[in-house]
This record gives sequence, structure tokens and C-alpha cells, in this order.
Amino acid sequence: MKKYRIVPLPIGTLEVDKSCMMYLTEPGVPITIPTMSFFIEGGEKNILVDTGASADVMKKHWAGDVSDVQSFEEALAKLSLKPEDIDIIIQTHLHFDHAGNSAKCKNAKVIVQEAELRFALAPHPLFVPNYDLELVKGVKFYPVKGDTEIVDGIKVISTPGHSPGTQCVAVETAKGTAIIVGFCCIQQNFEIEPELQDMIPSWLVLTPGIHTDSLAAFDSALKIKGMADLLVPCHEPSLMQMDAIP
Repeated sequence: MKKYRIVPLPIGTLEVDKSCMMYLTEPGVPITIPTMSFFIEGGEKNILVDTGASADVMKKHWAGDVSDVQSFEEALAKLSLKPEDIDIIIQTHLHFDHAGNSAKCKNAKVIVQEAELRFALAPHPLFVPNYDLELVKGVKFYPVKGDTEIVDGIKVISTPGHSPGTQCVAVETAKGTAIIVGFCCIQQNFEIEPELQDMIPSWLVLTPGIHTDSLAAFDSALKIKGMADLLVPCHEPSLMQMDAIP
């Protein structure tokens, strides 16, 4: 089996209430999180997980502070790539901050869960602000259903809850299975503070604060925590300082 490395590509940042990441935890505490794309290094195909979003895109959907870190094109150029060089995009889900640059990759096969694509095309009124069909016009979607191997050593894992069709991406590396966690979370979702653990022992993980199904979101987080040797939470601020994983 091939062994890969994950290269984090921060595209922008947005300020959110911490409870948006961590259900019922630290409301009123602002946190700045990155919008990320991830390049999977080491295979024959040029594969991205998500494509992040620029400040201009995020301003249309988010009332809080947003900023650019680098353009999508600048991020790819550091890898000697252009958007048209991307072969596969794995969309963890289709929220604006995860799919903001996907349409630029004209030659990419875009993997998405069937349930996510269906919901994105006609979202519940509560979640209309999270989706923007203008961002994915012309995208070549290849829907999958459930856990699916994409190429040798890379598979998607169905993790509904944050959205109906959220998926995570398991990547085999030299240090075990790294899982890019597609639902909105930071490292603290998986490392429960002792005080909270003592108060509510059944909370072995923290449900994402934004969800369509809180119970499914909890179960998905617990499932991923048990499967991963390395967790890569998609909005973890420390990713902005990382060159590669592992």
C-alpha cells in the first residue's frame, strides 16, 4: 500500500464563536479558524481535499471577520501546480468555506457523497446560507454512497451529522492512518477537558456546534476518533504552521 503525506494549504480565516466548533462549550469566546485545502502528496494523481474559500466568498455568507491568507492559485504554485493540474478533489462537504475554489479545477473529478449533493441542491431553509450553487457551477461531480476507496491508500468515510453527507478522508501514511476530519471541528473536539469529562463522562468527543443532526454528529466524531492514528481536524488553527503531516 502506498504511503502519503498531507500538505495543509491555508486559504483564509474566519472568526467564529467557539461553540460553533464545540457543541454548548465556551459560548461567547471568539476563535479564528482557517479555511483549508489539503494536498495529498505521494501518488500518481494530484489530489486535493476541499479547496477552501477566499475572503470575498466568505463575506457573502459569514457576518464575522474574515481574511485571506493566500489565494488558491498561490497555494498551488508553492507545489508547482495550477488549478488545471488537479485530477481529483475530495469534497468533505459542500459548505461555502470548503468548496470555494473547486470550480477553478476544470479537469478535476470531484468526489462527494450522494446525500450531500442532494441536500446542497435543495437545502433546508435553516442551512441555505451554508451553500452557494454559484461556487460549484460546472463542477464534475462523481457522487459516492458510503465508505469508498478512491485510490490505493486513500478512502472516504461517511460521517453524517454536521451535514447530511459529510465525509472524512483516511490517508495511509508512514505513521499510520491519518484522517482529515471533514466536519467543523478543532483538536479540542477530540481532547475533552478533564472538568467537562468529570461532569459529563459520556461525552468522549464534542459534537460539532453546527449540525443537521447532533446525535449523528457525535457518533461520527466518536467513530473517527477510534479509527485514526493521526487526526487532522479541518479547522484546527495550528494547521497554519504545519508544512506536512506526518
